[in-house]
Amino acid sequence: MQTMAHVYRVQGTWQGGMHGKGDIQNEERSFRTEFGVSEDLGGVGGATNPEEMFLASACSCYLVTLAMTVEKMRLPVRRLQCTAEGRITPDQEGGYHLKEIVLQPHFEMEGDPKAHDQAIMRAVKLAEQRCIISRAVKGTVTYQIQPSIKS
Repeated sequence: MQTMAHVYRVQGTWQGGMHGKGDIQNEERSFRTEFGVSEDLGGVGGATNPEEMFLASACSCYLVTLAMTVEKMRLPVRRLQCTAEGRITPDQEGGYHLKEIVLQPHFEMEGDPKAHDQAIMRAVKLAEQRCIISRAVKGTVTYQIQPSIKS
């Protein structure tokens, strides 16, 4: 088991007030995107918002963890896909709170998926338990996984 901590960095810039735009990228410069405040929350829209980036993190982390899990279990998965949905609600302090994340992983299987139902459900649960993002939000956000499977 590794004992070394892994450190990841991103750097962001912002210009303007509520209707401004920002830019964020990782150190390796393999990820870069503009961001802004969504129209729903009073911004101008037209760019990725932080809530979408957070959902993208939850979705991608879960997919990678699920892929590693099904590979270790040697399940005949042809393709994994996932939809992430987040629910933002007003809070008592006049701001907003990310209340719920629902991940809907979809499995495309080689052959008859019914032959692997129990193993797939085990993989779904193991991936949720091992995913760094799902572990980080436990206790603060309702986090649901709703899988679907087809051959």
